[in-house]
Amino acid sequence: MKKRIISVLSTFFCIIGMSAQVPGSFQYQAVLRNDDGSIASNKPLEVRISIHQGSADGPVVYEEEHTTSSNASGIITLKVGEGVNPSRESMFTDVDWSDGVYFFETEVDRGTGYESQGTQQLLSVPYAKCAVIADNVHVKSPDGKLWKIKVSNDGTVSAEAVTE
Repeated sequence: MKKRIISVLSTFFCIIGMSAQVPGSFQYQAVLRNDDGSIASNKPLEVRISIHQGSADGPVVYEEEHTTSSNASGIITLKVGEGVNPSRESMFTDVDWSDGVYFFETEVDRGTGYESQGTQQLLSVPYAKCAVIADNVHVKSPDGKLWKIKVSNDGTVSAEAVTE
């Protein structure tokens, strides 16, 4: 009976732990308009997303494509990070978000080739704020010394004494 309870509790806590993970994508929404500015309702289209590093015309570090349709209000919704990666040279998870600024370009193909809809700088989001807090974890040892905890990409944990 004890083993069954432990097994059920372990499964329960694993499920809770999995649901608390930061997603590997983010949602993007836009309103699709016709050339005359009217709402483009229920239109099929291809969307290409490019992530540029450093500037709006900087090198593309990640690219993906989506096949979608606008809804009755002209809205398209995409999950960036879950599209088709045509080059497979880099994956969304390979982008080092701590390495400078990044820009988000959207291109739309309505059947006549891709046309850029603009490029905007990506700004921080709540999950990123959580990562900033986690990157600055300090603990005090029993002797009163302050330590900064670091975790590398391979999961190695280290501590560095904080000098004041």
